[in-house]
Amino acid sequence: MKHIISIILAVMVLSMIFIAGCTSTEQSISEPETITTLPTQTTFQTQTPVQTSFKPTVDPTHTTNTGSDELRIGAFNVQVFGVSKASKPEVMSVLADTIRTFDIVSIEEIRDSSQTALPDLVNLVNSDGSQYEYVVGERLGRTSSKEQYAYIYNTKTAVLTSTPYTYPEPAGTDPFHREPYIASFGAINGDFDATMITVHTDPDEATEEINSLDAVVDYAVSHTPYDQDVIVMGDFNADGSYFKEDCSSSMTSSEYEWIIGNDVDTTTKSTDYTYDRIVLTKSVTPYFTGDAGVFRYDTQYGLTQDETEDVSDHYPVYAIFFTGGTGTYNSAVTTTIPTPVHTDSTTISTTIPTTIPTTSNPTPVTSGTSDVYISGISLEDEWVKITNKGSSVNLKGWYIQDDDAKHTYTFPSITLVSESTVTLHSEKGTDTSTELYWDGKNVWNNDGDTAYLYDSSGKLVSQKKG
Repeated sequence: MKHIISIILAVMVLSMIFIAGCTSTEQSISEPETITTLPTQTTFQTQTPVQTSFKPTVDPTHTTNTGSDELRIGAFNVQVFGVSKASKPEVMSVLADTIRTFDIVSIEEIRDSSQTALPDLVNLVNSDGSQYEYVVGERLGRTSSKEQYAYIYNTKTAVLTSTPYTYPEPAGTDPFHREPYIASFGAINGDFDATMITVHTDPDEATEEINSLDAVVDYAVSHTPYDQDVIVMGDFNADGSYFKEDCSSSMTSSEYEWIIGNDVDTTTKSTDYTYDRIVLTKSVTPYFTGDAGVFRYDTQYGLTQDETEDVSDHYPVYAIFFTGGTGTYNSAVTTTIPTPVHTDSTTISTTIPTTIPTTSNPTPVTSGTSDVYISGISLEDEWVKITNKGSSVNLKGWYIQDDDAKHTYTFPSITLVSESTVTLHSEKGTDTSTELYWDGKNVWNNDGDTAYLYDSSGKLVSQKKG
């Protein structure tokens, strides 16, 4: 009996040690941007990632994405991206070439109080005739060192379908050093739509922050009921002493798929850590091609080790999705734009459009725009009618605003066939093919107001005064 008791006690002690290892966070040596103190890699080869059920791969040869039946989505920690880095032409050239390989890419660790580095980068991306736009969040952080997130996307292949916002932490809580940035995108050609969440965790609290992401997913889904597909990505610091990969977490439940395997090295130095991740909700997996990994810009552009580290201490991670699939997108629900607690996305004056509405006039991507117009408006009854006199048009990504642009309604994926009309009501309701509903608030000023209709490229298509 004594031996049995001894064995039971030993098992209990080992269990407690294992649990402590999963939940504790070791004292970090430094913030991610100071990893430069680690040994310098002298030689490098293409990393062979772990072969998960999705078989992610490393793709060092992908070139500019010019549009297809697939979308390449990713995340890139550009490591202290600000005026200093933006002043280096060689670095900016590599960053611009890398961004052009993506249809949608989230950018982490923007540190620029001047707010000039990001627009300069997007201008450079577009210098070859590309048509990329961006949205950028507010400056975040608990210390004087503030960071921003951004999404840069190819308007030839993707459209922003909702107003981006910073995750509003519940009252009395502070789970994130830099609250996640959330935006929804759709494919220009196809029915792929997803809400994207990007995050850069603090290494000292990476485990806690990763475990808190499940609540962020729930919040995002509750505010985009027309789109239950979610992609969480960014620099999770999900490896080494910061995060125990083999321990259970709310984000490693059966509801999620981690498609950047634990054996993939996402760092550019001699370290071997999978800090950067892409995680899918189950509903997105029918669209996933099985191709995910890191983009080796050093190999692609023939860089030396020093040149590679000048760009970043991280490689971007990517995943490729079919633009058509069997996901859960449903146009027959109410489109709700969340009201974030924090300041909305920062708008920067630049030649590159940053937020809805865009100010440039890129080549329209939707056919028959001149035949779609606002045919009626009732300020008192709170409705607007949109009529199509031309060929069928999918209104996904189109939007309507009032006179002062205080209210924006973004259309879900709904096809307006020839000689048909759809009525947009300000009240809440269930969408149909002919009736759409907003968020229940009064939008139109009864003393006089004007409705403005924009297509998915941001071009003003029609306006009508009520």
